[in-house]
Amino acid sequence: MADKYKSLNAAMAAGDELAEAEIRYRLLAETFEEMPQLRGNINGQLERAKAEIVRLRAAKRAPKGQTEANVVTFDATRFRKSGA
Repeated sequence: MADKYKSLNAAMAAGDELAEAEIRYRLLAETFEEMPQLRGNINGQLERAKAEIVRLRAAKRAPKGQTEANVVTFDATRFRKSGA
């Protein structure tokens, strides 16, 4: 997905949030490998970027009109107060 944009700015200008997140993750991963002294600072950013990619990929696969996760109804008859 991110391969169609040459830079982070190009993905941002196109409004492609998934490609933007993937490019940002790639850049952070490269810095993580090249500069071991910054790993403590970059690790949290890598985790947040990864979570964002997962969220955006899931949103892209969701059926049109479905923006939230499926909701499971609560069956109150199965859960009674103890002693009742």
